[in-house]
Amino acid sequence: MVKKQLIMENALELFAKQGFEATSIQQITDKCGISKGAFYLSFKSKDELILSLIDYFMSEIAADVERVVNSDLPTSQLLYSYYYQSFDSFRKYAHFAQLFIKEHQATCSSIEIFEKLEIYQNILNHFVHTIVKKQFDYVEDHMIPDLIFTIQAFIGDYIGFFIKENINISSDIDMDTLCRSLVEKVTIIAKYAKIPFFSPELNPAAQASAVSLTKEELILFLEKKLEEIDDSIVHESIEILHQHLLSPSLSPAVEQGLLKNLRANSHSKWIAYMYEISTKS
Repeated sequence: MVKKQLIMENALELFAKQGFEATSIQQITDKCGISKGAFYLSFKSKDELILSLIDYFMSEIAADVERVVNSDLPTSQLLYSYYYQSFDSFRKYAHFAQLFIKEHQATCSSIEIFEKLEIYQNILNHFVHTIVKKQFDYVEDHMIPDLIFTIQAFIGDYIGFFIKENINISSDIDMDTLCRSLVEKVTIIAKYAKIPFFSPELNPAAQASAVSLTKEELILFLEKKLEEIDDSIVHESIEILHQHLLSPSLSPAVEQGLLKNLRANSHSKWIAYMYEISTKS
């Protein structure tokens, strides 16, 4: 079977040049050097391909953020690092983000997109909740939802501004100044804000928990990723972990060694996170 990663990489190149709507499946298969039948073995439609691309980019971003949140950084640096990582991820994937924002109305079902993005928003809210509890431990619990919303809103509003004004974040923005400025604003709010807006019934942090999978869902998740991964070490590591879920046989040390293999590869670090969070729940 043709690896999904090959199709996704070639499709993304065409999407960047032509847009989602103007790019046909025939053009994608021609660029990949495969038949349409081979394409449909991997994706049911172009919409499913686009959703897979969203899933890929969002999981990359979430994995990078997870690394920051669970690092050995001083607590005073956590929010700065979160902002820096978030804007750096936008810089890395700006071409897709801009294309998606411009054309998503003409692609997949908006409900499917909303559900996909909501999953990752919940995961990111979980990470931000962890940052707030560590770095702003003096904030009372009833103010935490407002602080999470504020932190996330800054990212969305600034990225929206960069896109609207056609600002190149790689060359036109001093990232250090941007992140320090936002941390200062959040710190002021954390110290002095006393009136919460969000009630328990209207709470953006209500779903701020790690999104784990059941054992059955994790098995299917690993099987899907085996179709996408080309790297031999990563592929074999996933296969062994998949077999371990079906018939436990690995020692904790071996299991952690396999997860280390996954975390070392940018295309599989999110797989390691989902495995760990799901097997611990």
